[in-house]
Amino acid sequence: MFTKLKEFCSFKKEKQKTMPETTTTTRTTRQLNKQIKSQSEEIARLRDRISNLRDDVAVMERTITQFQTKVQEDMTTVFDGLKTLSDR
Repeated sequence: MFTKLKEFCSFKKEKQKTMPETTTTTRTTRQLNKQIKSQSEEIARLRDRISNLRDDVAVMERTITQFQTKVQEDMTTVFDGLKTLSDR
């Protein structure tokens, strides 16, 4: 009889021990899932930002190329004008 009582008491203790671990595990799992969701959202925002920066860099490269071409044309015009003046 005492053995059965001991088994019952030890079962009750074991049950109490596993309950907080399960609750803690569940809480930890929820926290990790929230963290994963938060990180996923942050990664998505960063990818969008990188995409926008790439677009901005491409526009700047085109603008610089156009600027270089216009400066080159203007300098050619100036040198041709100076050449014409010096030939007179």
